[in-house]
Amino acid sequence: MNFKRILILGFVFLSTTIITAQQDVCVSSSSSDDLLMELNTIDKCLHDKESAEKEMPKPRTKRYLRTRRNSYYHKLRKNLSAINSTKNKAPKKEVKARDVYLGEVTEQPVLLVSGNNANYKGNLKDVLNNYINDNLVYPESLKERGVEGIVWTSFIIDANGGVKNIVALGPINGELLEAEATRIIKGLPKFKPGKIDNELVNVKHLMAINFEIGK
Repeated sequence: MNFKRILILGFVFLSTTIITAQQDVCVSSSSSDDLLMELNTIDKCLHDKESAEKEMPKPRTKRYLRTRRNSYYHKLRKNLSAINSTKNKAPKKEVKARDVYLGEVTEQPVLLVSGNNANYKGNLKDVLNNYINDNLVYPESLKERGVEGIVWTSFIIDANGGVKNIVALGPINGELLEAEATRIIKGLPKFKPGKIDNELVNVKHLMAINFEIGK
């Protein structure tokens, strides 16, 4: 009888030690009368803990986050490279009209003026001479000093109908004559551009403007 009691006390002591070691897992009430129930409870608690650990979602690892960040920056660099390549593309070269002299064109430039003034229709040389005679202003200071002369001018009527590249060369002490000649050429109205076989061209023209007192 004493041997049985010693055996039971030994089992109780052993189970108590096991329960104390597993307190963070499960807490249950034990009695010396039901050792089998206590052992089953411990086994059940351990099983529940393992199941809970399996069901818990795994956190995203640093490797996954690093891969995701690298993917974002890769796409960003790719987009920036595409934008830079678009900016660095060479613009299309514009087709420039060629320069020709008035005698080479098949269609002369036409002065675009309002009204039906016959003086401004027909041959371009005649039209330009009529326009200059109507708009020339002789510098008074030169008129008083009796300064006369011819100012040679050159200019281009471009493919857009405008006048550009004006050059004026007058007599000695004729700077004011040159300035007046330049003013008149700059003030020319718009032109219908000249053509060679339906091709718009820049038309070079040379013209003499005669400054003569009493004319």
